[in-house]
Amino acid sequence: MNIYIKNKLQMASYILISLVGCGEKEIIQDIPASIPVSLISDIALGDSITVKQAREQNVPNKELIIEGFIGGRENPFAQGRAIFAFGDDALETCDEIPGDNCATPWDACCESREKIISSILTIQIVDENNNVLKGTLMNVNGIKGGLRLKIKGVVDANSKPEAMIFNAENIEFL
Repeated sequence: MNIYIKNKLQMASYILISLVGCGEKEIIQDIPASIPVSLISDIALGDSITVKQAREQNVPNKELIIEGFIGGRENPFAQGRAIFAFGDDALETCDEIPGDNCATPWDACCESREKIISSILTIQIVDENNNVLKGTLMNVNGIKGGLRLKIKGVVDANSKPEAMIFNAENIEFL
């Protein structure tokens, strides 16, 4: 994928993600999010479904346990909000390609745009009032690009078929 198209796709994705919290004028950029202690689970969350299967069950308030990886774009983390892109294991990442030394293997840049779009969803951490937490999740409690996770939570009320949003309640590192 040429760099011009890739950059335009990333910009469009971040514009969509940033609209989630567009009512506020203050933007918090590189400040780490303060996440609830109970978010990172010490116990196994149980049976899970793939990101693609979750997208087929994209019904607001539906409880799911989803398995995948943080990725699908070069920087999967939103600035100033506790949001990240979560990819399906069907996406081939650069670290799975012999001889590919990509610095951001989780971006799945060797896949088609259509496959990436249909194989990712947005994970967000919300407070008790359903507002997305301020601050980035990058490097909070070991959260980073490429990390494999199981996430238990509910489909957000604003989730759409073309852009699934999932509110994480518990995260298990795999």
